[in-house]
Amino acid sequence: MDIIELAGYGQLKKLREAAQNGDRAAQYNLGVVYFEGKEVDQDYLEAAKWYGAAADQGDVQAQFNLGLMFYRGVGLPKNLAYAYELFSLAAAQNDERAKQGMAAILTEAPAEVLADIRKLAGNTQH
Repeated sequence: MDIIELAGYGQLKKLREAAQNGDRAAQYNLGVVYFEGKEVDQDYLEAAKWYGAAADQGDVQAQFNLGLMFYRGVGLPKNLAYAYELFSLAAAQNDERAKQGMAAILTEAPAEVLADIRKLAGNTQH
């Protein structure tokens, strides 16, 4: 049994339709399918698109996974400030891995990236 069947979608077409209709879980799962190359050719940009859609709806796994893609530069340009922002969204939902990712970025990021992170943090605290 693969992730599509486990998620209750049965076939890729149904999963894609549900994702296109705004189903957050389907968006996340479609991101996983494209990231891992299961049932489709591996496509990191398509994975990022679907992780992003789910992350925008507050999906903690999608926030973390997309943050990790930016942190590592997998399929996307490495962007520690954006990774930090995504990790902070997931950490706000008590995702421990995201908290660890934030700590790692703070220890390894160059000064200009840390300044960008501080600006982002200042813009989100109202």
